[in-house]
Amino acid sequence: MALTPPMTQQVSADVAFTDTSAQALSFSLDQRRITPLASEFIDLPSSDGQGRTRLELHVIGSSHQVILSDNNTDSFIETFACLGEDESPGWDTTRTTTGTWSGFTRHQFRCELTDVPGSFSDAAAEVVRRSSAHDRHLVVDFPGEPGAFTALALTNSTPEQVSWQSWHCYPQHRQIVHSHSELRRRS
Repeated sequence: MALTPPMTQQVSADVAFTDTSAQALSFSLDQRRITPLASEFIDLPSSDGQGRTRLELHVIGSSHQVILSDNNTDSFIETFACLGEDESPGWDTTRTTTGTWSGFTRHQFRCELTDVPGSFSDAAAEVVRRSSAHDRHLVVDFPGEPGAFTALALTNSTPEQVSWQSWHCYPQHRQIVHSHSELRRRS
């Protein structure tokens, strides 16, 4: 099964920017689905070559969820959001988790927090350019706060690995959070 054709989305949310700060972000692999504001769906080759494996990139209230499902059954949910009850993201640290998710057995997550010293609008434009350089991406901006947006991009998809990146922009604090995630099959 081939990847679904490239699609890109850049949308404006109909809700106000709600995340308080980058420091309030938490990371979870145990969170249930949260209703998204916008989504990008990517069909991937299944591990057995017969079923349908789908990667879903979701923007949820200035944060993100990435969901992997096999034949319409969720097997993996990464949530990086201001939920308050989950683990700190562990800035500048690679977190590795093993499990079994649609044939993938290892998940890695890393995030960095950057304070923007110069023009925030220039930094935000660079984030849009970087995320939009990938065929499959989603950028959602929020009204009321120029430069407030969340971007997600599929950065690699092979039979052995799927990876994505996210950018969460907090203009009120002049901060940008950039995360890198990867699912790998057993090698």
